[in-house]
Amino acid sequence: MSVRITGDMLALDRKLVRRINRHADTLTQSAPDQQLDLKVRIAEEFDQLRGHRVRCELVANLSAKRQIVVREAQKKPEAAIDTAFAGLKTKVRRMRIRSLGEAGAADAMRATGT
Repeated sequence: MSVRITGDMLALDRKLVRRINRHADTLTQSAPDQQLDLKVRIAEEFDQLRGHRVRCELVANLSAKRQIVVREAQKKPEAAIDTAFAGLKTKVRRMRIRSLGEAGAADAMRATGT
């Protein structure tokens, strides 16, 4: 897995970089058979309704030419990173189940002779 971190000054914070790498390692361990290329973008933004927030955007390119994009905005950067990776983990798991289901359905069709 390759991890590329971009963004404003928050992307240079070592504590946040360690947190991102730790989440990326746990994601790799949960799906060892999938090759992921991960791009993480961290930016601070101002919303007139909610004030200052930190946006974390994850773009995961999977080996089967599929792409998953997760965006999350929270008050604290740690919370934004944690919730974005939680959403990415759920989406990767769903995509993996869906691809296994498609392969299983193809095998079932062959097994019944139809």
